[in-house]
Amino acid sequence: MLKKRLNLFSSQKEALSKLEDMLLRHSAQNTLILSGESGSGKSTAVQEFLSSFRGPVRGYTTVRHRSSGKNTVAFQHILLPVSAAPDELTLEYPDQLPADLVYFLYRDENKVDFDRSAFLRLAEYMSPEQTYQYEAPELMLWDEVGGEELLIDSFFETLFYWLVQDDKPSQIIVWKKQRLR
Repeated sequence: MLKKRLNLFSSQKEALSKLEDMLLRHSAQNTLILSGESGSGKSTAVQEFLSSFRGPVRGYTTVRHRSSGKNTVAFQHILLPVSAAPDELTLEYPDQLPADLVYFLYRDENKVDFDRSAFLRLAEYMSPEQTYQYEAPELMLWDEVGGEELLIDSFFETLFYWLVQDDKPSQIIVWKKQRLR
């Protein structure tokens, strides 16, 4: 996809530094980056915008599933336009999370599971080949970027590809702030 191979990063901090540098230098033309603390309304603002946006959209949004009874949280990607954007970005359950959903991150009192393959699928879905296979989008949405997924080569390369293109759909990136290791 890219003309040259990208470097692997040894930490999220190193990957974020490179991506932030690239964002500042290359992608000011068609890219909006929303960044802020968790729960500050970034994704909600995007959802409100999407509800009145009438052009073709490609991308994904992230839904948080919480179980109050078992102190469990999990995150799920919703592909756009394959699925409609959900009305709620956080869903609460009284006891346990639905077992029939595919989560890319699952956390409870005993463990944390991160499904890297979910981001490989996202990279494929967001690739230029897949994006232009049907109707070209006017807008691409990357909801919740800025964590472990940046250490996955194909995901990072796909995001980088779209950021450095001059002729591209408009991009909205919801950049999550988190503690760096």
